[in-house]
Amino acid sequence: MERVDFVAVGCGPYNLGLMALAEKTTLRGICFEKRTEMMWHEGMLIEGMTMQTHYLQDLVTLADPTNEASFLNYLNKTGRLQTFITQERNTIPRTEYNRYLRWVSERLSTIEFGHEVSDVTLEAEGFLVTVESAGQTKQLRAKHLVLGTGMAPFVPAGFEQVIHTSEYMTYRDVLKDRYRVAVVGSGQSAAEVFLDLLRDATDEQRVDWITRSDHFETLEAGKLGDEIFSVDYVKYFHSLSYTSRKELIRSFERFRHGVNPETMTAIYETLYHRTAERDSTKAELLTQVEVESITYDWLTHQLTGKKMYTGEEVERTYDLVVVATGYRPVLPSWIDRLPIVWEAEREWRVGETYEVRMEEELSGKLFTHTNLEHSHGPAATNLGMAVYRNAIIVNEMAGETLYEVGGQKPFTTF
Repeated sequence: MERVDFVAVGCGPYNLGLMALAEKTTLRGICFEKRTEMMWHEGMLIEGMTMQTHYLQDLVTLADPTNEASFLNYLNKTGRLQTFITQERNTIPRTEYNRYLRWVSERLSTIEFGHEVSDVTLEAEGFLVTVESAGQTKQLRAKHLVLGTGMAPFVPAGFEQVIHTSEYMTYRDVLKDRYRVAVVGSGQSAAEVFLDLLRDATDEQRVDWITRSDHFETLEAGKLGDEIFSVDYVKYFHSLSYTSRKELIRSFERFRHGVNPETMTAIYETLYHRTAERDSTKAELLTQVEVESITYDWLTHQLTGKKMYTGEEVERTYDLVVVATGYRPVLPSWIDRLPIVWEAEREWRVGETYEVRMEEELSGKLFTHTNLEHSHGPAATNLGMAVYRNAIIVNEMAGETLYEVGGQKPFTTF
């Protein structure tokens, strides 16, 4: 039976970066992904939309600037480096970031697509991993596991026949053919969908944007504010009690749900130009509305809710509704058979170096990229910070410092 140093479960950007960093070490690992190819948020690959992170916050550069999986090397190998420099932008188009991920995945021999990890059990020297592929089953032994199963779209109960933003591109043409469409939710995804629909809306079409937020919030882009995305801050956050961490995480709404200034400006300019020669924008922007239900009947959606501070009832009828209601961590069923220490329901205790704590000492470790926000704060879902996380995990599995982490200190003391 095959034996490896580690198995990575799921291959999104986090584990893809892990495999790129591990490739330059003596660690022998393999990543299994149940999907047949690398695709990243394909439902939101809207042309013209960009990432919220700097292009140097790619899969590897912050830990290993010389790694061949860097975004700059991708640009060089694909003949796009000069044109990227000429455009003078620090962010990457979403569509190009997806192509970059695919480019990296095609160059790594340690990733097996179309393979699903169906079971994991404990062994004396680590984990016994069962993998399913095309009706075939195989098993292998791994000293360590790295979980990267990501997030699944969340739709609240009582929201019938709605379209989650994760599916937007699938239904984009249908949405643009309907007369009354609503986008419910705040944050970057909601803003991008609203902008895309608004730009192509005819005079007969109506596109509304509804949020329970007090106002449409711009993403915090202050230099010192961004220092919460640092190794020092992650260590500080992790050292706090569970209660303190849960209280503190609520203060990061502006970082979590704010909209890029460029996107917000584009929305405002689109609304302005639509009113330059006519009175009606055919769009309504509603804040402080708690949507209670969206019912579906006879090809229409009835949206009902209340103004949060006045109690005023809100009722609207739409042909289709897009919801930006977030995601929830995906935890495999075999997790429940491991002796995991839980801090709360479905929130496990995680060590500073990203290993899930167990009730008993094991010979191997379960590291995780998933379900981390309660333990490591807002950096848990930041793509740039994932590079440091992967460097730490690689160091832990190797038992030595292969990648330096935390050498550059923020100005803020936490």
